[in-house]
Amino acid sequence: MRELNAPPGKSDAVSYTCTCGEPGVVLLFYRYYANSPMLPEQYLPETIDPEKLAEFHRKQGRLCNLSGKVRVSKEGFNITVAGSEEGIQKYITACCSHWSFSGLVLDFDASVGTESNDEVERRRDEFFKPTPGCRCVFEGILNVRVTAEVTPLGVTNYSPSTWEAVQALEPADFHQKCLDEKVKLVDVRNYYESRIGYFVSPTSGEAVKPPIRRFSQWPQWVKEHGDKITGNDEEKDKPQVLTYCTGGIRCEKGVRWMEEYMSKDELRDQGQIYTLKGGIAAYLTWMEAEIAAGKKSAEDSLFKGRNYVFDARGSTGLPGTEPVSNCHSCGVSSDRLSKCVSPGCHLVLVVCPACELGNVRCCDDCLKLCHVDQTGDAAGQRRPKPLCECEQARERELWAGERVKEPKTQGWRKKKRMQDGNGKKLDIRIKVAE
Repeated sequence: MRELNAPPGKSDAVSYTCTCGEPGVVLLFYRYYANSPMLPEQYLPETIDPEKLAEFHRKQGRLCNLSGKVRVSKEGFNITVAGSEEGIQKYITACCSHWSFSGLVLDFDASVGTESNDEVERRRDEFFKPTPGCRCVFEGILNVRVTAEVTPLGVTNYSPSTWEAVQALEPADFHQKCLDEKVKLVDVRNYYESRIGYFVSPTSGEAVKPPIRRFSQWPQWVKEHGDKITGNDEEKDKPQVLTYCTGGIRCEKGVRWMEEYMSKDELRDQGQIYTLKGGIAAYLTWMEAEIAAGKKSAEDSLFKGRNYVFDARGSTGLPGTEPVSNCHSCGVSSDRLSKCVSPGCHLVLVVCPACELGNVRCCDDCLKLCHVDQTGDAAGQRRPKPLCECEQARERELWAGERVKEPKTQGWRKKKRMQDGNGKKLDIRIKVAE
């Protein structure tokens, strides 16, 4: 097991070749301490220093020979790890007896005496959401970091005023709710995720799929395009809003922020807002069980296509799922993932096997930008690559045509802007006229 971050200029892989030679498991789980079931009060002092929790996962990662991504903060944790079946079981056992899992009742010793081991195992599966995979899906690397948020919403210091305003539905209930007459499905994921898979309601059609590239753009999309969620002001009966994401974590804060923001607007009324508990991952697991029991068929699934995952598997889905996306190059039906070959771009694309060797790029402009000078300072830090035409078009849609945000500026450029030609710091103050 290696412990390091991806090298500069490298992004996560969307395909892999297994070299470990044994079946394995991938876990996807998270927790917000303030959400129900809450972390018991006696353990709250432990959350002040999240580095201790990070070290716990580093240690367990070494002992259990795991790879993956671990993000911990004062508000909770967001974790996806992979390993052998034996290693994963050891890791789960260690986690369930740790203080950070208190209140979840996942430890056999802490469970209610009348419960069977099968019931505890069911809760564990529901929480950890195991799926087939192996250490290779994270290239054998365990990346453990302490962060300000377990998933960055882009709203400084935001915490829901109440966690009860938005109701989390079990997969079976979410499925049934999608069949109601007045519903609006909203995908909280990035556009390259929803491109290969999304929910479809038999009564209201495909989910709304925001053109966001990262989760921190979600609040701005809600501000600019809230009417796509609530409907027109003239509508008397507002739709019930059904939201979902990969494993549930982005909906936890993102959808509650949306509910609070819309509630402040006296001119905008909305129906009840729901989220899918455990996300698409939990829904697919439930659907697989329904199919295995003969209660449903694959055609009954309301999630169409594949579920994008942030590891080298690229995506997961029900066996025999038909693609809902097309090859970026030739247009043939495909859900095979690749990336724009232009250096520094990293845009995830759908590329069929026949086009993989064709140096597929997100757009022709991206090829031209390959020749733009990105040379940095003496320390070797590079300038950010300018946005290509297809990304500018997406940004204009996101920002309602008002502006196109430039790529994030590297730290060396920020420092350089704050100095005059002699290297002295500048005190620049701006007054905004109302």
